[in-house]
Amino acid sequence: MKSAIKISIVYIMLLTTGCASMINGTSQNLLLRSDVKGTKLYLNNEEVGTDTATVQISKKNLKNSILIAKKAGCSDYQTIVNTKFDATSLLGILLDFGIVTVLLVDWGITGAIHEAERTNYLLNPVCN
Repeated sequence: MKSAIKISIVYIMLLTTGCASMINGTSQNLLLRSDVKGTKLYLNNEEVGTDTATVQISKKNLKNSILIAKKAGCSDYQTIVNTKFDATSLLGILLDFGIVTVLLVDWGITGAIHEAERTNYLLNPVCN
């Protein structure tokens, strides 16, 4: 009886963890910087720093996130965070044909199926 419980626990743990979330994590760090001194940096309209900031964002919220640089007397600069498919999630096909690990965990629950195309951003407001 005890061994059946242990086997069940191990099986459940394997099926509730996707490969991309296990290997690459469920969040990603983005480095934001500006060459224009005094620039306020924003992620999704939330101020994250001045001139330079490192932000950690959940991969589930990564897609279509907006980065903005603002400075008084200058025009704002904004860009979106483009994402790409994280091929690591395909390893789940070897465990359960991807039904739980890829579709449910990496794509649905954690969003780890996505990753940022780039992690460093230069955000300069347009000053005249």
